[in-house]
Amino acid sequence: MAKIGDLVIAGNSAQMANPAFMRELEQWVRFNPRSAMEMGDGLFSAASGNPSLPTALGRIAFDHVISAASENDRYARQIASSAGLAIFIGDEATSAHWIKVGQACQRFALEATRLGLKLAFINQPIEVASLRPELARLIGTAKRPDLVLRFGYGPTLPYAPRRPASQVLSS
Repeated sequence: MAKIGDLVIAGNSAQMANPAFMRELEQWVRFNPRSAMEMGDGLFSAASGNPSLPTALGRIAFDHVISAASENDRYARQIASSAGLAIFIGDEATSAHWIKVGQACQRFALEATRLGLKLAFINQPIEVASLRPELARLIGTAKRPDLVLRFGYGPTLPYAPRRPASQVLSS
């Protein structure tokens, strides 16, 4: 877990050093319940244990408080306190296999919820493409890792709102 945690931190550092990534991340953060409900999507700050703030103050805090060092410390603490990590691997990099990986992840998440476990994605070693081969090596596979989650017991945090399926699916 510690070595995978190191990859999460390396990936987080790379992402936070990327101005385009940081601009996109800030656009997706919803700093308070009103903004989260109005937008119906995004990353509700309270869902990750951060305080709820007025949007203007949240943007200032984002620019001046959030740093690679602070986020890396938070990820290190979270991973160290987790019961385990789950890594989902597809046989191939194709849509059909990504769907199977998603289905396996969904089943895992539903069973974890039934057991009272909490989970969170820590996909930085997947999202930073140069780290994916190292993750595969660490877990002893020649196949492509597609998702990484941490799981364990923890507090119940507010849920992030989601748009209705009818708004995001087309027939």
